[in-house]
Amino acid sequence: MTRTVLFLSACVLAVGCAAPARLSGRWVYLTNRSDDHPVAVGQSDMPQAGGPLHLVPGSPAAGACLPAEEYEQMFGGTCEHESEGDAPGADANVRWYCGGSIAVRVRLEPCEEHRDRFRVAELAIATHGE
Repeated sequence: MTRTVLFLSACVLAVGCAAPARLSGRWVYLTNRSDDHPVAVGQSDMPQAGGPLHLVPGSPAAGACLPAEEYEQMFGGTCEHESEGDAPGADANVRWYCGGSIAVRVRLEPCEEHRDRFRVAELAIATHGE
Protein backbone atom coordinates (compact mmCIF):
# COMPACT_ATOMS: atom_id res chain seq x y z
CA MET A 1 0.00 0.00 0.00
CA THR A 2 2.81 2.43 0.91
CA ARG A 3 4.56 1.74 -2.41
CA THR A 4 1.32 2.42 -4.29
CA VAL A 5 0.84 5.75 -2.48
CA LEU A 6 4.46 6.75 -3.17
CA PHE A 7 4.11 5.74 -6.83
CA LEU A 8 0.86 7.72 -7.24
CA SER A 9 2.39 10.73 -5.45
CA ALA A 10 5.38 10.63 -7.79
CA CYS A 11 3.06 10.44 -10.81
CA VAL A 12 0.99 13.40 -9.61
CA LEU A 13 4.13 15.43 -8.94
CA ALA A 14 5.57 14.52 -12.34
CA VAL A 15 2.40 15.64 -14.11
CA GLY A 16 2.03 18.75 -11.95
CA CYS A 17 5.57 20.01 -12.59
CA ALA A 18 6.46 21.47 -15.94
CA ALA A 19 9.59 20.25 -17.65
CA PRO A 20 12.53 22.67 -17.44
CA ALA A 21 13.00 25.06 -20.35
CA ARG A 22 15.31 23.68 -23.01
CA LEU A 23 16.90 25.07 -26.16
CA SER A 24 19.36 22.29 -27.04
CA GLY A 25 18.41 20.63 -30.31
CA ARG A 26 15.38 22.87 -30.82
CA TRP A 27 15.02 25.32 -33.70
CA VAL A 28 15.75 28.85 -32.53
CA TYR A 29 16.07 32.39 -33.79
CA LEU A 30 19.52 33.43 -32.59
CA THR A 31 20.75 37.00 -32.50
CA ASN A 32 23.28 39.06 -30.61
CA ARG A 33 23.72 42.73 -29.83
CA SER A 34 25.75 43.48 -32.96
CA ASP A 35 24.11 45.01 -36.02
CA ASP A 36 26.87 43.41 -38.09
CA HIS A 37 25.41 39.92 -37.55
CA PRO A 38 21.95 39.14 -38.89
CA VAL A 39 19.60 36.80 -37.05
CA ALA A 40 20.52 33.15 -37.43
CA VAL A 41 17.95 30.37 -37.68
CA GLY A 42 18.70 26.75 -36.91
CA GLN A 43 19.04 24.07 -34.25
CA SER A 44 20.55 25.25 -30.99
CA ASP A 45 23.65 23.64 -29.60
CA MET A 46 23.85 23.11 -25.83
CA PRO A 47 24.33 26.30 -23.77
CA GLN A 48 27.86 26.53 -22.36
CA ALA A 49 28.72 28.31 -19.09
CA GLY A 50 26.59 31.40 -19.75
CA GLY A 51 28.45 32.14 -22.99
CA PRO A 52 26.95 32.96 -26.37
CA LEU A 53 24.62 30.33 -27.75
CA HIS A 54 25.71 28.60 -30.95
CA LEU A 55 23.87 26.65 -33.60
CA VAL A 56 24.54 22.99 -34.27
CA PRO A 57 27.11 22.69 -37.09
CA GLY A 58 25.32 22.38 -40.42
CA SER A 59 22.41 24.66 -39.42
CA PRO A 60 21.52 27.45 -41.85
CA ALA A 61 23.94 30.36 -41.55
CA ALA A 62 23.11 33.69 -39.98
CA GLY A 63 21.01 35.69 -42.38
CA ALA A 64 20.08 32.53 -44.27
CA CYS A 65 17.27 32.82 -46.78
CA LEU A 66 14.68 30.12 -46.16
CA PRO A 67 11.37 29.33 -47.86
CA ALA A 68 8.32 30.52 -45.89
CA GLU A 69 7.18 26.90 -45.48
CA GLU A 70 10.40 26.03 -43.67
CA TYR A 71 9.66 28.55 -40.92
CA GLU A 72 6.24 26.92 -40.45
CA GLN A 73 7.72 23.42 -40.53
CA MET A 74 10.49 24.10 -38.00
CA PHE A 75 8.71 26.49 -35.63
CA GLY A 76 5.14 25.24 -35.83
CA GLY A 77 1.91 27.06 -36.39
CA THR A 78 1.31 30.64 -35.49
CA CYS A 79 -1.22 31.96 -32.98
CA GLU A 80 -3.98 34.53 -32.85
CA HIS A 81 -2.55 38.01 -32.33
CA GLU A 82 -3.31 41.69 -32.29
CA SER A 83 -3.90 43.43 -35.60
CA GLU A 84 -0.93 44.45 -37.74
CA GLY A 85 -2.96 47.35 -39.12
CA ASP A 86 -5.63 47.86 -41.71
CA ALA A 87 -3.51 47.58 -44.86
CA PRO A 88 -4.29 44.40 -46.84
CA GLY A 89 -1.44 41.92 -46.50
CA ALA A 90 0.26 43.98 -43.76
CA ASP A 91 1.05 40.82 -41.81
CA ALA A 92 2.05 38.59 -44.73
CA ASN A 93 5.69 38.49 -43.63
CA VAL A 94 5.03 38.39 -39.88
CA ARG A 95 4.83 35.27 -37.71
CA TRP A 96 3.44 35.22 -34.17
CA TYR A 97 4.16 32.32 -31.80
CA CYS A 98 2.51 32.01 -28.38
CA GLY A 99 2.75 29.72 -25.38
CA GLY A 100 1.50 30.45 -21.89
CA SER A 101 2.51 34.02 -21.05
CA ILE A 102 5.07 34.25 -23.87
CA ALA A 103 4.37 35.93 -27.20
CA VAL A 104 6.98 36.15 -29.97
CA ARG A 105 6.61 38.30 -33.09
CA VAL A 106 8.99 37.55 -35.96
CA ARG A 107 9.14 39.89 -38.95
CA LEU A 108 10.56 38.38 -42.11
CA GLU A 109 11.84 40.21 -45.16
CA PRO A 110 12.26 38.87 -48.68
CA CYS A 111 15.85 38.13 -49.65
CA GLU A 112 17.21 40.34 -52.40
CA GLU A 113 18.65 37.47 -54.41
CA HIS A 114 15.66 35.10 -53.94
CA ARG A 115 12.34 36.97 -53.55
CA ASP A 116 10.52 33.70 -52.69
CA ARG A 117 12.77 33.15 -49.65
CA PHE A 118 12.91 35.10 -46.40
CA ARG A 119 15.34 36.09 -43.66
CA VAL A 120 14.51 37.31 -40.16
CA ALA A 121 14.50 41.11 -39.94
CA GLU A 122 13.19 41.62 -36.40
CA LEU A 123 12.29 39.74 -33.20
CA ALA A 124 10.04 40.95 -30.40
CA ILE A 125 9.40 38.88 -27.27
CA ALA A 126 6.95 39.51 -24.44
CA THR A 127 7.18 37.24 -21.40
CA HIS A 128 4.49 38.37 -18.92
CA GLY A 129 1.29 40.33 -18.68
CA GLU A 130 -1.47 40.82 -21.17
